Amino acid sequence: MTIPESTAAPRLSFASPRASNPTWARVGRWVADKGWIHALLVLGVALCVYPLVWMFMMSVKTDEELGQDEVIPAIPVFRDHSPYVRDPPDIARPDDVEATRFAAALPALHQVAASMVMSNLPPDRPPSVDSQVWASSAASVLLSRTINQMPRQVWDEGVEAISDQYHVLLTSEAASAAVSDQLSRFELSALTLRTLDGRLFTVAPPGGGSGWRVESGAASLVPAGDALRLDYQFRSGGDTPVVLVHDFELPEGVKAADLHKLVLSIRADDSWHGIDATLEVGGTRWRSTRTTYLVQNRGQSISFQPPTFDDTTIRARTWVPLRADGATDRASNARLTVTLSPSSRLHAIAAKIARNYLRAFDSGPFLQYFGNSLLLVALTIGGSLFSSAFVAYAFARLAWPGRAVALVLLLSTMMVPPQVTMIPSFLIWRGLGWYNTLNPMWVPAWFGNAFFIFLMIQHMKTIPRELEEAARIDGLGVVQTWWYIIVPQLKPTLAAIAVMSFLGAWNEFMGPLIYLRDQSKFPLSLGLFGMRIDHGADWSMLMAANVLMTVPTVIVFFRFQRYFIEGITVTGMKG
Repeated sequence: MTIPESTAAPRLSFASPRASNPTWARVGRWVADKGWIHALLVLGVALCVYPLVWMFMMSVKTDEELGQDEVIPAIPVFRDHSPYVRDPPDIARPDDVEATRFAAALPALHQVAASMVMSNLPPDRPPSVDSQVWASSAASVLLSRTINQMPRQVWDEGVEAISDQYHVLLTSEAASAAVSDQLSRFELSALTLRTLDGRLFTVAPPGGGSGWRVESGAASLVPAGDALRLDYQFRSGGDTPVVLVHDFELPEGVKAADLHKLVLSIRADDSWHGIDATLEVGGTRWRSTRTTYLVQNRGQSISFQPPTFDDTTIRARTWVPLRADGATDRASNARLTVTLSPSSRLHAIAAKIARNYLRAFDSGPFLQYFGNSLLLVALTIGGSLFSSAFVAYAFARLAWPGRAVALVLLLSTMMVPPQVTMIPSFLIWRGLGWYNTLNPMWVPAWFGNAFFIFLMIQHMKTIPRELEEAARIDGLGVVQTWWYIIVPQLKPTLAAIAVMSFLGAWNEFMGPLIYLRDQSKFPLSLGLFGMRIDHGADWSMLMAANVLMTVPTVIVFFRFQRYFIEGITVTGMKG
């Protein structure tokens, strides 16, 4: 029996509404046809950009952050008071300990460490600091530092046995160090005067009798062992700065003109607040030209230095320059004024980003290195463009005996490794008296590069000969035809050669290493190598210097990539 169509059971459809939508269908077809190509391109771009992003992240970090596992640097926050307790670190599990056993024993171990820390807290605790929070944070640090010292077999026992063994490992010195490290505070230590003839004088000894006083601002000085702790409060980033003053007499036999530098020893509280200074001595008021920020939780020193012979050298600028800012009635009775200005969160972030880059500029004659590199790049690009276009014209457009043989000999030089010609080239340049000059790095570019000449020949073969014939009819000579007719047609290939010449000259390292010994003539590539030797452990500053060297190459390539690709494409066209 046939069932009428109107009474037949309805068909069930399992297709989703999106599948029946024509828009989603078109998206699916696009992804199947071309989308995977775009995904691969995006992935390739991400892989190329990642090293640059990683290098920038490292250049923003502080020394303390380099030892941590996080790739992204910490973002500064506004600190409204000091001292304060630092955030406790994450306690890493030893590699050879099971996760379940470690998790079961961790609370008991933390309690043992907290008990040891509580017995080592100083009696004169800052009123703004919570003792329990301080002890808990210090206990986490103590546990993180000592947990790897426990024998592996102890972890196979019970929690009580593990706690007893851990208690044996703890010492009062380790607990005191953890307590001190977890309290961020700004402390003033000794103030030292250095003369031009190398004599040292302590004008402000460490401790409570140093003579420092708070001139203005919501702050107070508290003796803390062999230092003075500054307890301060700020309501906002635009609050009134804290001004500290210290009056002292110049040592006997020392005049104001003999002053080389004043060295202020401090302990920073990682608040990113800024320090500026004013020195009044010898009838002149000197003002610091650069703000020093309270970075990291460690002792450091700030050198304030008026103009001296150091300014004429190429040594690292590790001091804060002082510049004359009017007259004063103080002669031998000097006054040092230190101003602590609050930094908002945005100000602190900007200061953190710029800090290592400014240090890179001060770590050596960075601008001189940069200028030497620009000079080499300009001369090399000019020589490469002229020689490649001029020589290629002879091979591509002029007929002369032995042209094919000469071209083969020219191209065969591309197969000679540069290591083979390194010593003969050095002997030739030294014989010309050009050792320790920039000439060996740029003069060869004016004699032609085989690869660049080959690219130019391939492009010239695509230019119609009718243009040259018309120029000859108009009375132009060979050189005039090359300059007025051929060269304007070579812009894409010239752009490609310019980009490759820039990259080669900018990144050249072996040539300057062989031919230069005067540091004032170093290009940036060799200058960074020298900075690596002088500041081997300062990786964040070195990464900032590397970023500064890499950025110009990235800008040049992306700015001229259209011309570069067009030039390479044109040279592959068949004439």
